[in-house]
Amino acid sequence: MPLYRRDDLPKLLAAIKNNAPAPLYLLAGERYLCQQAATELIDALLPEEAARSQGLKVVDGDREDPIHTLNLLRTYSLFGGRQVVKVVDSRLLYSKTVAKTLWDKAQKARDGQDDRQAARYLTQMLALAQMTPPEWQSEEMAECPAPRWQELFGFAKPQELGWVAEALASAEPGTSAAAQPDEAGELYLQALPAGIPRGNTLILLAEAVDKRKKLYKAIEQHGVVVDLAVEGGATSAAKKGQEEVLRALVAKTLAPFGKTIEPQVLPLLLDRVGFQPMALVMETEKLALAVGEAKVITRAVVDAMVGRTREEALYELTEAYAEADLGESLRIGRRLQETGMHPLAILAGLRNHLRKLLLARSLQELPEPAYSPGLAFPAFQQGYLPRLKEARPLPPLLAGHPYVLYKTFRQAERTTTVRLKIALRELLAAEFRLKGSSVPESLVLEAFLFRTVAGVAA
Repeated sequence: MPLYRRDDLPKLLAAIKNNAPAPLYLLAGERYLCQQAATELIDALLPEEAARSQGLKVVDGDREDPIHTLNLLRTYSLFGGRQVVKVVDSRLLYSKTVAKTLWDKAQKARDGQDDRQAARYLTQMLALAQMTPPEWQSEEMAECPAPRWQELFGFAKPQELGWVAEALASAEPGTSAAAQPDEAGELYLQALPAGIPRGNTLILLAEAVDKRKKLYKAIEQHGVVVDLAVEGGATSAAKKGQEEVLRALVAKTLAPFGKTIEPQVLPLLLDRVGFQPMALVMETEKLALAVGEAKVITRAVVDAMVGRTREEALYELTEAYAEADLGESLRIGRRLQETGMHPLAILAGLRNHLRKLLLARSLQELPEPAYSPGLAFPAFQQGYLPRLKEARPLPPLLAGHPYVLYKTFRQAERTTTVRLKIALRELLAAEFRLKGSSVPESLVLEAFLFRTVAGVAA
């Protein structure tokens, strides 16, 4: 069967309604899109609620025994009628080639303050090396030699690993970290050509798959593969693809409410939520309910209901600035101004962060206690930080959670006190221009970012 994409889903639903369902559907890609597509497939396969309550079985892929799932699929339903087995977060098509994808997703979840989700991805990654989080304690991710890491996970060892131990502490108890048994794939390869009992359907949801596996080719031949992947990253092509997905979700969510959103306001909504499909759907539903009888969602409603706090956006700006991401810094700076924040307030936030970096960099240059670049978080928290506090009281500006302080020190590694002092002088000059020149305020802020972003993290 041909490979389907998200725009082809109506064709699959039509085939089911014409009594031509496939025995197996693999939905691979962005998690929320897979969940949404699975819901639509199940509604088509089991249109009546009574049949759905009896005929639908949901399996958690993190705890799944795939051989048991296959046996279930090959067994006729006790109640008669169609039987659908849905496996969420299936690992059946995992291999070392997807480890990097899982790592990237874990990092993204960590950046979004979602430790539980980060732990789930990390646990799945460890499962590929047939390890569990407790077993990994003996390995210590941060201390793992680069060749050993490459052998275990199939990609180069990342530099920043200090956050991993803390994230894994959020792993749900009882989560299976055992790798999928090799014999399971072989059994599926035998079962698919032989045929699945008519009336039984398996739906696999997977965020990542190894397309080189024989089982993947067999599913393509005997079942249906729906590619729901959305390219990540910040390239123009990736951004365009992400925006297309988000725009379609907004339109689909608003349709049952009989609402629309002003065209010039939609980009603002997408920018504030970011590429988080589930969050976008929830925010869109909230907007549809907030406007009451009105048919159109306006800028005022979005500002009132979805506006990010300035603190969150300012934090994003300081992170992008410290990472030398000029494009993201400019974009967030413009967004802050659109929400009413004066450029002087934005510069004040950047000045505060630059001062933190300067203090951290100055402390790193002290001979005692000696600071080692690339220090892992456990070593920083348990070794370097206590010695630093014993030697001298920390300035109030560096007070806070140890991990936040650790990130500041890691960012400070990439710069020098000279560069930071230059950036602070440029910032002072920008403040004077904002207060005493006729140059548009937005241009003053952008000029400051152009002059200093690359220099701070050079």
